[in-house]
This record gives sequence, structure tokens and C-alpha cells, in this order.
Amino acid sequence: MSDNASWLSLSPGSGTTITETDAITVTVNTTGLGANAYNATITITASGATNSPRTVPVTLTLTTPPGPPSSGTATLTWGTSPSGNVAGYMVYVGTSSGVYGPSFNAGNVTSYQVINLTAGQTYFFAVTAYNTSGIESGFSNEATKSIF
Repeated sequence: MSDNASWLSLSPGSGTTITETDAITVTVNTTGLGANAYNATITITASGATNSPRTVPVTLTLTTPPGPPSSGTATLTWGTSPSGNVAGYMVYVGTSSGVYGPSFNAGNVTSYQVINLTAGQTYFFAVTAYNTSGIESGFSNEATKSIF
């Protein structure tokens, strides 16, 4: 069992079951996350099962706390990866060049809208492709946007 987001954790992380149903606890850590929609995937793998692995999409939406408005958006669009084994794309956002915070799983699409960006701030963006094993490519060229 695994997930592909630093803000998401699973407990137990692995185990064995024969016939009983086992509970899995999913925990979210919002430390360092801004207001936005965050996407992740939980993958459950069972050796010998015909329907393994199974994936569970997870979406976490954080809203802006009371205070100054954060209403800027950035729409990112990129070309498809030349690799034939692309399962999807991760979008990285930061407020310093080359330094990114939590990623967003955009899925297997070539555009993503980042919402609730703070006015007066410049943002830096990069995209990676990931394959069906969850292995990510290197970062794309960096794009920037200042929110006014």
C-alpha cells in the first residue's frame, strides 16, 4: 500500500489479510499547504490477486482562512511527454526559483489551474511526468507568474 503525496499518510503501511476486512487509516498533514486543491492516489497491491493493484483517488481542498483575499490563479499548459509510459503529470509550485512546495497530481492531462494565489507574490512552476510505477521525470523548464 502506498500514496504519492507528502501530505498524505497511511496506517498501516502494509500488512497481510486472509479473509477478514482490515481498516486503513488515512491521515492528512496540512502543514505548509496553502489554499488550493491537492490530488493524490493511494495504491493497494495484493500479490496473486487478479484485480491488483487498485487505486483510490484522493482530493483535499483547502480554503483560504479569513484575512486578505488570495484570489489569483495561474493556468499551466504543457506538451505531452515523449515517453510512451506516462501515467500522469505532477505540478510543482514555489515562491523561489527552483524551490517547490507540495506537488499537485494533475492526472493524465496537459493543463492545470492553480487557484488561490496570494496577491503581491511571484510564483514559480515546474511539471514532471510519472509512469505507471510512480517514477517521476526531471523537472520541466520553470515558468513564473506574478499575482497582482
